[in-house]
Amino acid sequence: MDVYGFGAAPTVADEASAVVDDAQVIAKTLPAEASCSDAQALLGRFDRALDETRDFVSRQPMQSMLIAAAASSLFTMLLTRRPRRRNAADY
Repeated sequence: MDVYGFGAAPTVADEASAVVDDAQVIAKTLPAEASCSDAQALLGRFDRALDETRDFVSRQPMQSMLIAAAASSLFTMLLTRRPRRRNAADY
C-alpha cells in the first residue's frame, strides 16, 4: 500500500523512527520550569532513551520489528481477551 505516494510502502523501521521523532518533538515542547530540577532530569533521561532507541532501530531493524510485533501481539491479546465466564455455582 502506497501511503506516502513515493511508490513504496514504509518499513517498520521507518514507522518506528517516525514515532521516536514525534515523541522527541513532544518531549522538547513540554513546559518545564528551570527551578524544577526533577523535571529537567526526567526530560534528559527521556531524550537519552529516545536517542538510544533510535540508534537501536537503525542498527537492528529486523530485531526491532520482531520486538514491535511481539509487543503488539501481547497488547492485542490483552485487549481482546474475554473475561472468564462464571458459573451459577460461583455465586
